[in-house]
Amino acid sequence: MVAAEKQLAALEGYPHAVGFGSGMAAITTAILALVKSGDTIVATREVYGGTYEFMEGVLPGLGVNVVFVNCEEKDKLLSEIGKGPRLLYLESPTNPLLRVLDVRELAAVARERGVITLLDATFASPVNQQPVDWAVDITLHSATKYLGGHHDITAGFACCTAEQFEAVWSLRKILGGIMDPMSAFLVIRGMQTLSLRVRQQNENAMAIARFLEQHDGVSAVHYPGLPSHPDHRVAKEQMSGFGGMLSFELAGDFEKTKSFMDRLAVIKLATSLGGVTSLANQPITNTHAGLSPEDRKKAGVSENLVRLSVGIEERGGLITDLGQALDAV
Repeated sequence: MVAAEKQLAALEGYPHAVGFGSGMAAITTAILALVKSGDTIVATREVYGGTYEFMEGVLPGLGVNVVFVNCEEKDKLLSEIGKGPRLLYLESPTNPLLRVLDVRELAAVARERGVITLLDATFASPVNQQPVDWAVDITLHSATKYLGGHHDITAGFACCTAEQFEAVWSLRKILGGIMDPMSAFLVIRGMQTLSLRVRQQNENAMAIARFLEQHDGVSAVHYPGLPSHPDHRVAKEQMSGFGGMLSFELAGDFEKTKSFMDRLAVIKLATSLGGVTSLANQPITNTHAGLSPEDRKKAGVSENLVRLSVGIEERGGLITDLGQALDAV
């Protein structure tokens, strides 16, 4: 595991990386290592469903207050940072709408105020962005996704500055959410091909996003590489590639969307992401099923939203598969 930690730390440019048995173990342990009762966390509302459940359902019971702010409300985020919370928790690009935050500005202001910044960078991978250059203290990854890359492990990492490493490492030892040796071996294998895979996924996702944007059966496409995306400018400044994740909304209701999903043949239906195989899901039924309808609405997760993790397959076949499923409904 130490070899995997060193390899990722070198990729991300941090002095340390701490390996965990899952992405949620990395997220929860890193947060718990840095807060105490009475502290406040400022977090963007558009975070992974499990992260939101932890912040909304667990942390208040420990006396930790969490202030959620929608990611497009940058002025409000800056205002809350100015109040001096203990932590700033960000996710960019976000799951599942692919919003891209101005992490550089937010983290710089946080550091000026003595606020520790954590960023879930799973969707981007170390290939497409380098948060260490933006004053981010801890960069988090679900290694289950792009770092592993083959849908065959569950693992996570917290890449840490020297100041935050000891607290995270010590609490991992106590809580026991450590990465097992086989997963560590498979993460090392995955990182050997990470750059090749992600570059192909970037190209495939861009081609698919352009196709979907022109299809009459699609009402909206969420991909930061498209000029129509609200965060396209920030994404161009912060990211060297726009990633293999995208989401889109069908021109129809839940049942029509479900029918579309059932008609996909090449693209598989699964909750995971970031691997060599293209996968699709409806966030309302899995990744965000634990949120209330009100919270899903606040996060912009609609009943006709489809999240697509683009793999490394030949892109023409993927576009054909999406086209036939859209045309059939």
